[in-house]
Amino acid sequence: MAETGKQSSYKKLFSNTLVFAIGSFSSKVLVLLLVPIYTNYLTTAELGVTDVLTQIANWIIPLVTMTITEAIIRFGLDKAYDKVKVFTLGNLICFFGLAVFGILLPIVSLTGIADKYIGGYSLILYVYVFTSSMKSLYSTFVRAMEQVKLFAFNGILTTFFTLFWTALFYMVLPEGFLGHGTGIEKYLLATILSDLISVVFLTFKSKLWRYINFKDIDRELLQVMLQYSVPLIPAQLLWLITNSSDSFMTTHYLGSDYNGVLSAAYKIPNLVSTVYLMFGQAWNMSAITEDDSDDRDSFYENVFDFNQSLLYILVAGCLLIVQPVTNFWIGADFRDCVKYSPIIIYATIYSCFTTFMGSIYLASKQTKRSLFTSLVSGVINVGLNVILIPRIGLYGPPISTVAAYMTVFIIRAIDSRKLVPFRIDMKKMIVNNIVILVMMFICLFETDLMHHLPLYAIVTLLFFAVFILNRKAVESIFYKVLPARIASHFVSLSTAKLCAVIGGLAVFVLIDLLTRGIIVYALLLAGFVFAIYKNKNRLMYIFMVLMPLSLVFRHGMVWAAVAFLILAVAVIIKNRRPADVFIGIAALDILLGAAAGLWFGVLAAAVQTLVCGFIFRRQIWDKLIEWAYKKR
Repeated sequence: MAETGKQSSYKKLFSNTLVFAIGSFSSKVLVLLLVPIYTNYLTTAELGVTDVLTQIANWIIPLVTMTITEAIIRFGLDKAYDKVKVFTLGNLICFFGLAVFGILLPIVSLTGIADKYIGGYSLILYVYVFTSSMKSLYSTFVRAMEQVKLFAFNGILTTFFTLFWTALFYMVLPEGFLGHGTGIEKYLLATILSDLISVVFLTFKSKLWRYINFKDIDRELLQVMLQYSVPLIPAQLLWLITNSSDSFMTTHYLGSDYNGVLSAAYKIPNLVSTVYLMFGQAWNMSAITEDDSDDRDSFYENVFDFNQSLLYILVAGCLLIVQPVTNFWIGADFRDCVKYSPIIIYATIYSCFTTFMGSIYLASKQTKRSLFTSLVSGVINVGLNVILIPRIGLYGPPISTVAAYMTVFIIRAIDSRKLVPFRIDMKKMIVNNIVILVMMFICLFETDLMHHLPLYAIVTLLFFAVFILNRKAVESIFYKVLPARIASHFVSLSTAKLCAVIGGLAVFVLIDLLTRGIIVYALLLAGFVFAIYKNKNRLMYIFMVLMPLSLVFRHGMVWAAVAFLILAVAVIIKNRRPADVFIGIAALDILLGAAAGLWFGVLAAAVQTLVCGFIFRRQIWDKLIEWAYKKR
């Protein structure tokens, strides 16, 4: 029975991660795809101001909410506490904090203390904080009720409206419909309206008014929740200082234009954080529910081992693609950010490690321990920024961030394991860090690897080395969360076969370079025709991917997209399957983005994805569950 319990814990973690992945993909990755709109419709100074305003809001929200959302998830998941009382107190605390903020903000505006940062945006800043706080409270309570599917769908809904309002404000309505020079207001208003729709949707969908009862205030529970959440206020603020002091100090020392470039430099590293968030939200729930289990220590050990392997692969993958993606995705005025992105990408390893260790404090109700470690982070980050930014410019903030996160991880790794004594594989950590650091320094040394292919080949080989080093940990989790029949498909490829595949790809690239693509194009086309003739679907898809890849770097994205669309149409005519139709639609979106502008393709793909996801949501979910848990 104990083994069954273990398997159940891993499967629940996997299932929740899958649900959060669906929600987070839409709410985070698709929002990141709005970057081309922001970097093409806003100036560097405007993007820098919006970054500062959102950072200020992120600082204010923990104060006005007293970080009560952390108590909501902790006590809401605990079956010993009444959910009605927990949610009622959460609303009471939030409304009290927002009322106080509403009184103080006009005073601050009148005195002019924060004019350099807030300027004339105090009213819209208040509305932004209000809607963000309420959305956070309501979506967290839905998660505490373990309605993870609703939580994920709410993320999709919020994304759709963020895309809708952003596209409407910047690309459809006249530029001056809110007045001239209102690009910053449009940026904030799109988020405000999306958050407001999210709150209304969750309220009516879950009938949340049934969980509010102001007539019976449990003062004892109020005290317990505040004792848990209040120590997290300075802890969160200190983390925000670590995360956002870069923006403020860059603006102070170098100006808003430089801060706009720094903000763009964080966009690709945020992909790692976004993917980790899918796991992190599910992990927080598992850490709380498994806190009293008998196999807790081994559970933490296995999950952390998988966690670090996943992060190494993600970070190495981001370092591999950071330069081509920046050239394709980021507006021309912001492309200098590629000089700083590799350091920030590396910092995300320790940012996510630190978050993982922090979940131990939350699950064990030892939130005061978070305060000290967060204080260390803030001091290191601010101190190094003061020293480095005036001397080395925009390299200062990324280096400060790496130093802060790495130091705090070391402290938390020692301290948190006094509460949960699980083992960390230090040899694995050291080897992976060395390989990833080599990748990082190559990207820093040469910021145009696409014109220095031998160096790019080395970076590619190092990525595959990281993948091979960490594949066993990934496989071990697959066996725990999936039926053996399905898990075996993930691990059937031996290391020798994987190396052979890598070698084959290297030979392919070499032939492509030597023949300027002529022989390679002929071979790929012949292979595709053969695959269609023999009805070998997997082979078709392989050639569908290889042909555009061989075209994109030599002839550009438009030719690659045309080839992809032609091959996709051939497959649709041959198979006539819904899955192939979706691939054809994706090929068309890529062509639209390449020919008519990136934002046009992104918008078309986002709308199609959200509409299809909504229409087929039940079928998609049923298929995922069937795929994951079907047993013979």
